[in-house]
Amino acid sequence: MLFDRRPKIRGEDFYDRKEELQLFFKGVEAGEGLIIVYGVRRVGKTSLVYVGLSELGIPFIPIDVRGFLVDLSFLSPQILLGVVGEVLKRYESYQGRVEEFLSNVLEYVESLDLGMLKLRIREKRGELPTKVLEHANRWAKKRKTRVVIVLDEAQELRAYPRWRDLLAWSIDTLENVTFVVTGSEVGVLSDFLKLSDPNSPLFGRARLEIKLSKFSREQSIDFLKKGFNEAGIAVKEEETEDTVDKLNGIVGWLSLYGYYRVTYGLTHVEALKRVEEDAAKLLASELEKIVKYSPKRYIAILRAISLGLKSWSEIKHFTEGVAGYIPDNRFNSLLQNLVKYSFIEKTENGEYKPIETLLPKAVEMLRKNTE
Repeated sequence: MLFDRRPKIRGEDFYDRKEELQLFFKGVEAGEGLIIVYGVRRVGKTSLVYVGLSELGIPFIPIDVRGFLVDLSFLSPQILLGVVGEVLKRYESYQGRVEEFLSNVLEYVESLDLGMLKLRIREKRGELPTKVLEHANRWAKKRKTRVVIVLDEAQELRAYPRWRDLLAWSIDTLENVTFVVTGSEVGVLSDFLKLSDPNSPLFGRARLEIKLSKFSREQSIDFLKKGFNEAGIAVKEEETEDTVDKLNGIVGWLSLYGYYRVTYGLTHVEALKRVEEDAAKLLASELEKIVKYSPKRYIAILRAISLGLKSWSEIKHFTEGVAGYIPDNRFNSLLQNLVKYSFIEKTENGEYKPIETLLPKAVEMLRKNTE
């Protein structure tokens, strides 16, 4: 179902992305040790990975890094990789398809608010992550397959440099293990991996990078039409076009709009209003984590860009009118943080614009909450 709210697993439920899928297939089949899938929020990165691995029929272990809460602060390779050993044991008796394997993997975690996940298994103290991975490698080699470990939203590991060492070691040492890392906060993911830093263990390591972009207007319209045809629902063309104009090629929001119309029978106006409200609340909560250290300045910058100001000087002039004088280097740092966390983008001609058309609503919501 194209309008399913969860990440896709089956190819028939996944729209287009043929070029990116073929590239992913080639990377896994060629034995790449590290595959990086990146793009802004809600463009289908997780679905691409799950569908790709399901189509290939390769065992994989999905780990949503955001959801592993250990003492609310401590995160270690031992704990995250503990699930790998447990899953491989479970896989010994596995005879079905990868979709079923994924459901078995998910038995090791429990759902929390905001889509977060929490481990239910205990850490095996003293067992090194390298030993776990060596076991996975032997297991896969014996069965003439690969084991793929998916680190979803891997930028959350940026405070844990040991992960870079572990990834580099795995690439160099393990022939039958592939790490797939995904990231929505593109600049932050880059900070974590440090692929361009000569002092990083990942510098110069072979890897495959796959970028997922937002849908074009034509793709967005086609996606909605196919989703409604699949559900047997007739939708006016002007409603489809209005939705695409408002949701700007973000497949997660397009899917949610279709889901509300198909599942709950909402009208166009009702469904679009609900998606916009949901999106604004989620974006505001995501922004809140970033702007809390300098809320007045950040919100002023975001308001300027939301109002259509594009150049560095225009945005700075507006921001200082609201928040007072800001040194250039500090202003640049604030602006760059918003780019790194994928809330705004810098175009080729040096102008700034929101990545999502719903950002202005989120900014106003955030501004009211902080007043």
